[in-house]
Amino acid sequence: MYEYVDSHELDRYRRDCSNTMTQLRDELNRKYDIVTQFTLVGSGSHARKLVTRNGNGPFDLDYNLIIVRMPNEYWDNLGLLKETVRRTLNQIEKNEWFSDGKDSTSVITALLHFKDTPQIEFSFDIAILAKNKSGNFCRLIHNKWYNQYTWNEVPSSHNVRDKADLLKSDGYWGDVRKLYLDKKNMYLRRGDFNHPSFVVYVETINELYSRIYR
Repeated sequence: MYEYVDSHELDRYRRDCSNTMTQLRDELNRKYDIVTQFTLVGSGSHARKLVTRNGNGPFDLDYNLIIVRMPNEYWDNLGLLKETVRRTLNQIEKNEWFSDGKDSTSVITALLHFKDTPQIEFSFDIAILAKNKSGNFCRLIHNKWYNQYTWNEVPSSHNVRDKADLLKSDGYWGDVRKLYLDKKNMYLRRGDFNHPSFVVYVETINELYSRIYR
């Protein structure tokens, strides 16, 4: 079952990953004119503490790399976009214990192994997102069966940060943490792997926002 990771345990990883993501953002802009923003799932706030792990296993940090603008060649070739991000990440993250970023269906995953074993110690996932005309976030998905890259809309993700900020300022963040963890464990029990952390986060914020304010 999922539990929250103690903030003291993840601070070093968060700092290292934030530094890597900063370099990734800057290199994509400098080399390819791809302008991005990045955020840790849950808007990246230390106070929100939404990083989970399954039992005593390794944990990961989930980042959103949000496309602000980029040349048309990348909009027209989403495979090129993902490979450009993955290749740039690999050039930045040259720590010998990190494997190259792997092209998973909805993220790029970098794994950190223990020094003397193949056991995974930590990983971080990068989802590539952009907003559609409705203002909802869309995740870049690689359907490997057909080798197709598409944008997959995250429903009702418009203004999710504003809603989260209101819930937090009004003292409901404990309710957010409880519902988020309950949802993560519900999907785990169902064996449902189609609800990554950001999708669960959006569901949590919208459900509580509607319950409290509407």
